[in-house]
Amino acid sequence: MNIGFLIGSCLTASLSPGPAALSTIETSLRYGKRRTFWHTLGLAIGETPHLFLSLFGMHWLTVYAPYALPLIGFAGMSYFLYLGVGLLLRPRSSLPEAVGVEGGALRLFLRGAWVNFSNPKTIPWMIVIIQAAGVPADQLAWSTTGVFLLCTLGSEISVMSFYAFVGDRLRVRLKDAATIRVVDRVTGVLWLALGLLMAWRLLPSA
Repeated sequence: MNIGFLIGSCLTASLSPGPAALSTIETSLRYGKRRTFWHTLGLAIGETPHLFLSLFGMHWLTVYAPYALPLIGFAGMSYFLYLGVGLLLRPRSSLPEAVGVEGGALRLFLRGAWVNFSNPKTIPWMIVIIQAAGVPADQLAWSTTGVFLLCTLGSEISVMSFYAFVGDRLRVRLKDAATIRVVDRVTGVLWLALGLLMAWRLLPSA
C-alpha cells in the first residue's frame, strides 16, 4: 500500500473547494470554530459508508474481475490528468453557494453527514484511489481497513478543521474570482502531479 499516494490523493480531493468545504466555512462563520466540530464529525461519518462500499467493491473486482483492474487504473490516471488540465485551462470564477444550516450540535452533525453521504461521486472516486494507491483488496483485513480509514478520514477531518479555523478569511477570499482561479490552478497542478505519478506507476506494468 502506497500510503503517501493515498494521503496525497485524499488531501487534494478535500482541499478542492466543494460542497463539504463551503458548508464547513459557512458553519464556522455562523456558529464558531468549536461548534463546527460537530459538522466536521458528521462529514467523516457521512463518508464512512462510501469508504466501506468502495473497499467491498474493489474486493469483488479483485476476486471476480481482475482483468478490470488495469482498466480502472488507466481510467483513474486519465481522470486525474483530465482534472488537472481542466482546472489549469478552465479555472472557475465563482463557487456554488453553501446551503445554510440551523440548529444545535445534532443538526450540525446531521447536516455534515448528509453533505458527504449524498455525494454520488464518492464511491467510484474512492475505487480509483484504492487501486492507484495499491490498497490490498484481495482479502479484507481489519488492519488494512483500519489504515485505509485512518488515512482517508484523517485527511478529511484535517482539511475541514483547517477550513473551519480560517473560515472568516476564506469566506471573503472565495468570493473573489481571481482568488478562485488561483486556488483551482494550484489544485490542478496537484491533480496533474498525481496523474503523472500514477502513470509512472502503471506504465511499466502495462
